[in-house]
Amino acid sequence: MAQPTAKKAAQEQAPAKKKRGALLVHERLRDDIQWLRIEPGSALDEVALAQQFEVSRTPIREALLLLSNEGFVQFLQNRTTIVAPLSLHNMAAFTDTLILLARGIVRAATLQRQADRSTFDAYVANYSAALEKGEDEAAFHVQLDFFRTVASLARNRFLAKYFLEAQDASVRTKLLYFFPHLSSEDRSEAIRRLRSIADAVLAGEPDASDAATRDAILFEVEVIQRGLGPRFGHEMTLGPDTVREGDSG
Repeated sequence: MAQPTAKKAAQEQAPAKKKRGALLVHERLRDDIQWLRIEPGSALDEVALAQQFEVSRTPIREALLLLSNEGFVQFLQNRTTIVAPLSLHNMAAFTDTLILLARGIVRAATLQRQADRSTFDAYVANYSAALEKGEDEAAFHVQLDFFRTVASLARNRFLAKYFLEAQDASVRTKLLYFFPHLSSEDRSEAIRRLRSIADAVLAGEPDASDAATRDAILFEVEVIQRGLGPRFGHEMTLGPDTVREGDSG
């Protein structure tokens, strides 16, 4: 059988290279958007992105379509593409979904009784060290990795898929409204919450792990709600009866 010519081989390899290019761009852009290296509302220029990633505009468009399907990118009527603004209008529905999925994945992992103490202890120790140093992004990475490990222990690929998607969807909200608003007491509480989940999973106690997971997410919601509140405006006196120092009267 004749060997394919170099030209034919190149033609056969082109679709695979194109696919790899689009997936690579998608992965890197998604990471930049999630971790706020590209801010919500920022315009995404296809030509500039093609130059940045050293690819044609075709894989850029394919990557942007994938990101749009995931809710990270929006196409406007004037053909402008932007990073999707962060909207909190469906926060209650999202939180309900996240709590249900998290409780399910943690309970499933607990019932498997396969958790490794040294691994879980390392996660809690690294999370604690990062929070105490004020290294919020590092702490968040540890927390995400902890729950990815829990998801792998659950041995339920359907539950894990949707839980991990929900977890990814929470990244920007927590970077903006959770970690920046943690007081020193909150940081200690956040560490204690993660420790409680880890201990319950290690002990093989599904009801305890369920409660610990629920309470940990409700604690995060409480901090986020506090972070959305006014800082000083409600405490200022702006009425006509205010007398400035030095005014006579």
